[in-house]
Amino acid sequence: RKKVCGQKLISLKLSDYVFAATSNIRLIPGLKLCKWCLEFLESEDFNQSHQTTPTIEDFNSSGALYFDSPKEKVITPRRVISALSNASIISPIVDLDRSSSERRLRLCNDVLDTVKRNILQSEDLSSFNANDYSELLNSVREKVNSTNNRSNQLSLLTLAPSSWTHEQVSAYFGVSKYQAAQANDLKIQSGILAHPPKKKNGHCLSDEEKLRIIDFYTSDEYSRQLPGMKNVKSVKQPCGKRLKIQKRLLLINIKELYTEYKKKYSSVGAVCKLSVFFDHRPAYVINVGASGTHSVCVCLYHQNVKLMLDAAGFMNERHHLMDKLVCSVYNKECMMTRCPSCPKADSLETYLEGIISDETDDTITYKKWAQTDGTKLETVQTSRDDFIESLVIAVGNLTTHHYVARNQSAHFVTCKEQLDYETCVLVSDFSENFSFIIQDSIQGYYWANDQATLLPFLGYMKMSDGTDISVSMAVISDHLTHDTLSVHSFLRPVLQFLKTLNPSLKKIKYFTDGSGAQYKNKKNFANLCAHNLDFDGLDAEWHFFASCHGKSACDGIGGTLKRLARLASLQRNVNSQITTPQDLFEWATENVSGIKCFYVNSQSVISNEKSIEKRMNEAMAIKGTRSFHCYVPINSFQIKASSLSGGDSDFKVFNVLPEPNPVFDFDSCKVDDYVACVYETDGRWYLSKISNIDEVNREFHVTFFSPDGHTGFAKGYKITKESSWITNKNMLCKIISLKTTTIRSRLFKLDQTEFNVIENKFSSLMADGN
Repeated sequence: RKKVCGQKLISLKLSDYVFAATSNIRLIPGLKLCKWCLEFLESEDFNQSHQTTPTIEDFNSSGALYFDSPKEKVITPRRVISALSNASIISPIVDLDRSSSERRLRLCNDVLDTVKRNILQSEDLSSFNANDYSELLNSVREKVNSTNNRSNQLSLLTLAPSSWTHEQVSAYFGVSKYQAAQANDLKIQSGILAHPPKKKNGHCLSDEEKLRIIDFYTSDEYSRQLPGMKNVKSVKQPCGKRLKIQKRLLLINIKELYTEYKKKYSSVGAVCKLSVFFDHRPAYVINVGASGTHSVCVCLYHQNVKLMLDAAGFMNERHHLMDKLVCSVYNKECMMTRCPSCPKADSLETYLEGIISDETDDTITYKKWAQTDGTKLETVQTSRDDFIESLVIAVGNLTTHHYVARNQSAHFVTCKEQLDYETCVLVSDFSENFSFIIQDSIQGYYWANDQATLLPFLGYMKMSDGTDISVSMAVISDHLTHDTLSVHSFLRPVLQFLKTLNPSLKKIKYFTDGSGAQYKNKKNFANLCAHNLDFDGLDAEWHFFASCHGKSACDGIGGTLKRLARLASLQRNVNSQITTPQDLFEWATENVSGIKCFYVNSQSVISNEKSIEKRMNEAMAIKGTRSFHCYVPINSFQIKASSLSGGDSDFKVFNVLPEPNPVFDFDSCKVDDYVACVYETDGRWYLSKISNIDEVNREFHVTFFSPDGHTGFAKGYKITKESSWITNKNMLCKIISLKTTTIRSRLFKLDQTEFNVIENKFSSLMADGN
């Protein structure tokens, strides 16, 4: 038989109308009526007992049952009951799937009647229709698609009908199923239009930790300040203004720097992640290779090894193969002299032979910095075996230099961190002379213009209130010779200024490079022994950075001063140009804040030279000067030197001036010093400890050790309560080698060498009839 196709969908309204008219016929909403049933419903026979006739709108099921859903479904009694049950409008019906179609239809009629009755009894919803709900969901969909805020999207998605599945919500609103699931969970927990809780950062940096990271980036141990006039970075400040700051160049990559940061601060607490550490890098701290990082004056020893490693294919070798020669690159004995367990040079040679295969070309070409007849970069061609042999020797020589460089930088940081009220850490290094520049100068001025000497200083001090300060200073002079005499003259105004800032200042710790013409020479060491006398009672010690590692923050002071002076000179008119060192000093004093400037003319340097000429001529050279990096004066003619600064110091004593004989250096001693003196009562010499000094009569009040100096050398010395005043003529020498031999410090021993010196002096004194 020919199948009859329906034409009109049955709406809920039409189903209710037919049921009310017949009391026993319930049309299923969502199905279609055939044309004969439709004609019967519109006929007069069916509607004779009713006042109204069903209209065409009554057959439209989309208005009552559908909200423009993403996937159209056939409405059946089972689905109607299931939807109402899921929405908690009715109680669940048991065994609905096992019921016959007649029972399901009957249950559906009962449920719809109940729901309709409850709605009509609760409130009047006649003003709401399907178009309102459709427009509402369309508006929500547009809002979801127009916002990029994920939190707002999830909040809007909570308005989706509860009966919809995650797939329906995802298809209709154009979001992912995961977002639909998140919105559903949010709706269950907090209701509609709720916002998801904000995620808390795993580790929120405190202001203290942010400052600690910045200080670590700018530490002289891991970065150095670029000295050039153009090596600046414009950095925006919190106030909105931009400030030009001298650039700093990182000496290692950030990952290695982060490793060192974790080692140092892991004991303090939780350490930030690498990404956070990277994000907090100051803008003026730059990596090698960044724009404006033309780096000069790098280390000759490291650079030559690096050039050879590049030629051998070791592009990212962290320790320059030194870890193949020693047990640990952080151990002093291994790096300086090699411990018994350190690998031999043969192991490194074998390793290189395995890396550089025999298939390599007969000759290996590499670059090398040479300092013969000037400094130049040479191209070297050598055989594979000779290259390996040269590289092993170069790496072996680098270990000592590398450890010294790291130790001196670490000691500099330690001195700054452990400052007391009476000590100042002073860094200095000559800047390149400033050549004066004039706007619209004639062609020949470039070859005839004058220059000014700039010697920057940077002092670190702790004030009486406990605050740490850094003082930027610069000496400007027309004396163009950079030598020890200039350094001694330039120190006078600098130290006087530091003394006014901190009247309790008693000691200066100098840190400079190892320039032989200016600092690391016998004349400067002679001046160091007389430092207390020359500069109003200020004691001093001198520490040198490793060769070619002397760049410090004071280099930026000179670069800043020259950059600002050059800019000001180009902006000035013809009547106020900066053309002399005196003009430069006057301009800097008036216009440069944050840098205290001093002017020392050439005549002052020459006058100072005359006052110390005798000392300079008598200065005695120290054998092995270049190998020592720490110099501490003992008295007015002796100095002790060590290859390393800090706790690993191993001092040797040297005379830098002729020993004043037989007159004892009264000014070299102070309270609590140990001395050897002659007791006139019995005519013997004794070890003693100074307890008081009479500067008027030039006498010392001392407490004696027992027994006398000659007898006690073999047995040891003990402190007694006997004391006496000793004149300066009966003082033999100051003791520096006295050491305790017991835990309670009751017994003391004297070094054999110093004992012999005292015996000789005592014999000379007795021979003169004293």
